[in-house]
Amino acid sequence: MFINDIFFKLSDLVEHSPAKRDRFILFSFIIAAILVTISFVIVPISFWNFKDYIVLHYNIYFGISSLGPWLQLLLLPLSSFLVLLLNGILILILYLKQKVLSYFLSFASVFYSLIVLVSVVLIIYINI
Repeated sequence: MFINDIFFKLSDLVEHSPAKRDRFILFSFIIAAILVTISFVIVPISFWNFKDYIVLHYNIYFGISSLGPWLQLLLLPLSSFLVLLLNGILILILYLKQKVLSYFLSFASVFYSLIVLVSVVLIIYINI
């Protein structure tokens, strides 16, 4: 019952929010979604046949500091997806009250997705 109420409130918010017609917000959301999708796709493509642990964290001062299965690397794109989702909901809620804050949130989604993609690519580069 509670989950249905939340779902219907979110669907009503998406339908009636003028933020979905703003080109900057829409363009930022599309770019961030593409970056998140690329992050999710390149991890399994790169590590599909790996059976051993991979390097998950590398520091230039101390070297390898974390090893684990390659599935743990999917937590980075998952965090990027959750940030995109949360920022999207906040943008829809805050657009009429704080338009500038909505623009900052949309830019932050793109920036965070780009940082996650770069970190995933660097981790792949370290392991291959």
